[in-house]
Amino acid sequence: MKHIISYSILSALCCLCMMSCSKQEHVSPLDPEAEKVCHCGCDDALLQLEWLRNTVTFMETHRNDFRAEISICKYDGGKDGFLLNYCVSCADGTITLVDCEGNILVTMGGIAGDGYDVYEIDPESIRCIYRNYHIPRITDHRWYLARFVDRATNTSEAPMWNGHLQYYVIEFNPDGTMSGGGVNILQGTYNLDHGNISIHIQTVTEMYDATGWEDRMIDALNAAIECSIGEDHIRIYYNYTNTYMEFRVLDESMED
Repeated sequence: MKHIISYSILSALCCLCMMSCSKQEHVSPLDPEAEKVCHCGCDDALLQLEWLRNTVTFMETHRNDFRAEISICKYDGGKDGFLLNYCVSCADGTITLVDCEGNILVTMGGIAGDGYDVYEIDPESIRCIYRNYHIPRITDHRWYLARFVDRATNTSEAPMWNGHLQYYVIEFNPDGTMSGGGVNILQGTYNLDHGNISIHIQTVTEMYDATGWEDRMIDALNAAIECSIGEDHIRIYYNYTNTYMEFRVLDESMED
């Protein structure tokens, strides 16, 4: 069934690519780092290549139907090309190699598709430049500490004091710095690489937190080793992978 859907998508795309889009507005990619890419002799391939602009529009139109990506690549010893994926993370999905003119060269993967070596695609050259879905980022929100979890003992503790949740907030910035606050003001740096995270954070002020939750959070942050990111939460694993802190999206009303 997935293959029938994939072939239907490709057929629809081929028809779309033959249509004129001279009056069509440019659709900005969801990935802010990919709004302008030099490729195929263009300063902005997503805008200047008509067939590619049509492809983006098609993927955007069907954003709620399937996850799709466009990547640039080099093949056959240095030629510029594109990889189109209309079923991201599908077990038997296919990826299509397309040249600068929009010609389909080969469809790879799936059950009956060819391998990646057909046109000698350089794996180091592959870079995603557009996707029609959002990938959650650690910088998307401010986060409050919701609980400590120990999976080895199957225990969960929320930072409560006198029957109320204490708000300890952290925020990650795109430049690798981070900040936070609870009883004290916190500042630090972090490095996140493919799920592995290291954090160095400390207090700037010197107020005493009688609950002990803030010190516990700081110690855990500085021992962080892994991070998983969801739409409304992040989990920061520390010391070993059985223990983690869960942070949730901070709503502005919570601070009132």
